[in-house]
Parts: sequence; C-alpha cells; structure tokens
Amino acid sequence: MARTKEFDQEQALDAAMHLFWERGYEATSIQELVEATGVQRQSLYDTFGSKHEMFLQTLMRYQELEGHQLSDIMKMHPKGGLPLIRAIFESRASHTVCDPRGCFGSNCSVELGTSDQAVAERIRIGRDGLEELFTRCLVQASDAHELKNSSSVSALAQFLVNAFFGLNLMAKTRPTKAMIDNVVAVTLATL
Repeated sequence: MARTKEFDQEQALDAAMHLFWERGYEATSIQELVEATGVQRQSLYDTFGSKHEMFLQTLMRYQELEGHQLSDIMKMHPKGGLPLIRAIFESRASHTVCDPRGCFGSNCSVELGTSDQAVAERIRIGRDGLEELFTRCLVQASDAHELKNSSSVSALAQFLVNAFFGLNLMAKTRPTKAMIDNVVAVTLATL
C-alpha cells in the first residue's frame, strides 16, 4: 500500500521557490531543498521528480502567482488602455524597490535562459503573455486617440516588455525609489 504524502506540496514548492530565488538553480543543493521544505529527500524525488523538475514547477508556480497579481491590477482597471499599463509599471516599480532579489522569472532567464530549453520556454510563455496584454492595452489607447507615439502597436508592446524586464533586473542593483520612478515616468512618456 502506498504511503500518503505527509506534507503540503504547495507549501513545499513555495519554500523551494524562495530558496531558488535567493540562491539560483545551480547554487541550490538537494540537501538545502530538503532543509528548506522540511521534506525528506526521497519524498521530494517521489513527488517532484528531479531537482530540475522541481525547479520548473517553482517557476510555473511563480508565474501563476504573478498572474494572480496581474489579474488583481486588471480588475482595478477594467477599461485597460494606458491606465492599466501605468498601474502595471507602478506595481513593478514598487516590487523593484522593495525586493532586492528581483523577479524570480527574470533571474531564471538570466541564469538558465540560454542553456536550458525548458526554462527558456517557460520564460517565453510569460513574456508573450505580457506582450499580448500590452498590445491589447495599446490598441485600446490608440482607438481612444491617447497614444502620442506613432510607432506600431507591436513595436511599442515589445518596448514595454523590454522595459518591464529591465525593471525586474534593476532590483538586483538596489536602486533608489527616485531612480525607478524616473525610469517608469520616461518609459510611460514615450507612449
């Protein structure tokens, strides 16, 4: 008879995510995952497969949590357009100043994006989703004659994705709030 799992998988995944977020994939050992999650080594393997599979699941979990935060912002700005773009950037700016770990997804991209196809694919999915959201917002702004920039909506959406990821990476440099506010203001002024 198979034993039932004696731990909360979501809690274990969250603990592993925070450890990977702090240390990175390569620098995190299985033993550290055992200690951080409170789950025995064999149970980790039985539940999550390998360290790599667990890492991918933490990345998916992070993207899910980020998606919930984005949904909350969208609910506060149901008309979309430039106000939603502004709210997304203001939220990211706040995270950038408050959390020197940066964005877990961006960190994963920097560490493994060129060497790990599965990680690159997960990051691409997140990036493409963000670009689609920015495109919708920019189309709404264009239809309302709010855009000053004559560049294509597609090019502007890609610019915003780049700026968004740049903010994520700036967190590692511990920028001042004034610096991040300036970056966001200039980014939004280009629209």
